[in-house]
Amino acid sequence: MSCFVLRHFTDLVGEGVKTDKGFKDVYLNKVARDLSEFTGQEVTGSQVYNHLRKWHARWVKICRLKEISGSLWDKELNMITLAPEHYAGHVKDAEFLNCHLVNYPQMQAIFASGVATGKYAMGSNEPLGELAEPETIDVDAEAPPTATEANVEPVEPRPGQALGKRKKISEEEGCYLTGLTEAVWGFANAVKESTHSEGAPGIVKAVMDCTNYPKPALMFCLDHLMEHKRSAMGFLDMDAEQKDLCLASFLAKNNYFM
Repeated sequence: MSCFVLRHFTDLVGEGVKTDKGFKDVYLNKVARDLSEFTGQEVTGSQVYNHLRKWHARWVKICRLKEISGSLWDKELNMITLAPEHYAGHVKDAEFLNCHLVNYPQMQAIFASGVATGKYAMGSNEPLGELAEPETIDVDAEAPPTATEANVEPVEPRPGQALGKRKKISEEEGCYLTGLTEAVWGFANAVKESTHSEGAPGIVKAVMDCTNYPKPALMFCLDHLMEHKRSAMGFLDMDAEQKDLCLASFLAKNNYFM
């Protein structure tokens, strides 16, 4: 489920969906409908929203751990490495350290720009699943007239008064944000392309055609195979009996009870 949800939101970002205040309900409901059709089970936009919040919390945690003293970032393996002398103080964060971070490219595409965090920056005591109608900002609309444009007489500066500092800062920030936005969209498009190119072609049909298992169990196995291409390629080479044995072994190993 996680791979399916994150992949669909990555696609939305790559298509240029504006996420100033988070994903609007129309996109949450769209992903919910697609997931319902794929799994054959009812899924609501509220459930998708809560699931996305869980991954946003993981992203925030990862960003904080990347900044701790003694940590290094391995961009090839998507892994935070931490020396033994620093590890003792972060035992509770073991699942994020010195191991491959699953779905990191998708999280980065969705959350890294900071424009999709507003809706998810909620306190732990706030109820889940209450979807507020997000405000939207029309970045294509013309800006309102300034005081000078409205024929208001400008105020003359007092002698010795320094001018231009705030304007200079705003211009620098504008250039920075423009460059950052272009970089984010470029990365999102790259992730979108790599997401479709790295998966094992035909793995979805191969798994879902194993009719001896219920769909939730098949989805559980598919989630693993979508993240591990080598295992998926081996699965595709198996005959029907071998595929059933492989699925049974994986479900038993992960204590999945049908």
